[in-house]
Order: sequence, then C-alpha cells, then structure tokens
Amino acid sequence: MPGLSTLWSAQSIAIIGASTRPGAPGRLPLEFLLRYGYSGRIVPVNPHAVEVCGLPAYPTLAAAGPVDLVLIMVGADAAIEAVDECARLGVPVAIVGASGFAEAGDVGAQAALLQRRGRTRILGPNCIGAVNFHTGLIASFSPLFGGENTVLQPGGIALVSQSGALGFGAVSLAQERGIGLGWAVTTGNEADVTALEVLTELAREPECTGLLGYVETLADGQALRRLAAQGKPTALLVAGRSVAGRRAAESHTGALAGDDRVTDAALRQFGIIRVNDIDELLDVGAGFGTKRRTPARREFPRIAVVTTSGGSGILAADALAEHGLN
Repeated sequence: MPGLSTLWSAQSIAIIGASTRPGAPGRLPLEFLLRYGYSGRIVPVNPHAVEVCGLPAYPTLAAAGPVDLVLIMVGADAAIEAVDECARLGVPVAIVGASGFAEAGDVGAQAALLQRRGRTRILGPNCIGAVNFHTGLIASFSPLFGGENTVLQPGGIALVSQSGALGFGAVSLAQERGIGLGWAVTTGNEADVTALEVLTELAREPECTGLLGYVETLADGQALRRLAAQGKPTALLVAGRSVAGRRAAESHTGALAGDDRVTDAALRQFGIIRVNDIDELLDVGAGFGTKRRTPARREFPRIAVVTTSGGSGILAADALAEHGLN
C-alpha cells in the first residue's frame, strides 16, 4: 500500500467539497493545481455541479474511480463521513482541512475521525495541506499560491509545520529570500500523521538536502530517533518552552507539549539543531540548500579541534557540545 509519500507524489487527487464559488476554500486547490501545471488527474467531487474549473465534477468519490490522494474540504461532521468513504474505497491518504476537532475541545469528533479511517492515513484535521514545488501538486487552500506574482522556486529543502498559517508564512518568507523549497506539509492536529513522520519520509527523497520543522510536541522519542537516523541536516522550531506557551499549543492544535528541558536534551542527543524563531529557522535552512549528505553522527563518534587559540578552542568545544557532538 502506498505510504505517506503519496502526499507529494500522488498521480491523482480528488477534492471533496470542490466549489463553483470563486475564492471559496474548496475551489482554491483546483485553481492552484491547474495554474502550476500539475500533470496528474484532478477530480472535483460536488453532487450539485456538472463541472468545476472546467473539469467534470462527480457526485461522490465512488463515482470518480480510484484516486491516490483526497483533499477533504467540508465541515467537521461531513469530513468524518468523507473519511469513512475514503476508508471503504481504499484511498491511501486523505487530507482534512476542517477545524472543529480536538483544538476546539471536541475530542470525540477527532476520535470518530480515527475510528472511521480504516487503513487510510489522515493528514490533519485543522491543517492547510501539502505541496510539492517540483511537480505543482498543490493540495492546499493557502491563499499564498493565488498571488499574481507567485511562482514556484523548487529546491531541496523540505518544510513541515504543525501550524498551517505559520508554515505557509514561512514558505512566503523563504520565497522572498530565494531559499528553494521542494516540499511543504502542514500537519495540524496530528490525529494520525505527525510532523516527525512526514519529516522522516521526506528525508528519504533523493533530492532532499535538508529538513526544517515547526512542532508543538515531541512526545515520541523513537520517532525522533528515526528522523535523526536518516542523516539529513535538520532544524526544528519547537514551541511551548514556557507554561503559557504549552497552554497556547494545546488550544491551537490540541498538542500536549512536554518538559522543555527534556526536549532540549533529546534534540542535542540526536544532533538536531534547535532554533528560536522562524527567521532563525530559515537562516539555518539557507545553509541546507546545497545537495550533500550529512553523515550520521555515529560515523564521527569523536571530533578533534586543532587551533592556535585557546579561546577559540573553548568556543568550538561549547558549540560541538551544544549540538550533541563529542
């Protein structure tokens, strides 16, 4: 069965809730897919329309035939039913953009979403989607891609963000700075698929030169270990350093952030760079833009510093220790 890479490699995509109304969130992904030259099959699903954006519309997903990826652009209650249909039809991956789940206190609705998904992997809910800058697969309703002067500048950097607005805001800043992004994925509430899972899968892409992430929880130490084992340079902006920040994260995506000292130690242990804000994340990412493989830390168990300056040696030792190197 296809894996998470379907999010950026799908050869066909259906949009449930495809809208005929200009500017509607359910119409934007169709416009973007057409505008940026996605070559796969595009399937609008709308029982009240004959066509959407010049494409034939289907009354149900079942009527459209098999698809790789489904973007669900309907409200929370209808999204649960749509996920159920995806599961029955064997859809590998579905993206749920709707809010109104755990982040709004409705844990039951999010649990129902998971119960109905079967073997279908779910990105979201409460996310803004996924983008492959190389192929024009814009499975997103971010208005960023509707700008008159917006052009895709594909590169080797992968960006994954638990926050949709912050993630695509970072995409906009990266484009302004000439930082070539190859992929951008937002994970939202992470009812199923997590940012660490997506980062790990993206690290396996041959053209990926580095990974950038914004996360609100790092509860899974084994997932962090698997990410680090891919050997790709990685920088993370981890929210929830303070008690107030952890509370804000819970109300934003339903994330339960852990003790920041534990987070800090884990990132150092695995050689993952921790940054303090989006500007710093992109500054670090700019250095990941050339295609190279960073050897896994186990290949360099100990590092020697040779210098004519004692002070420089001390600073170098501090910097190495900060990044978990001996």
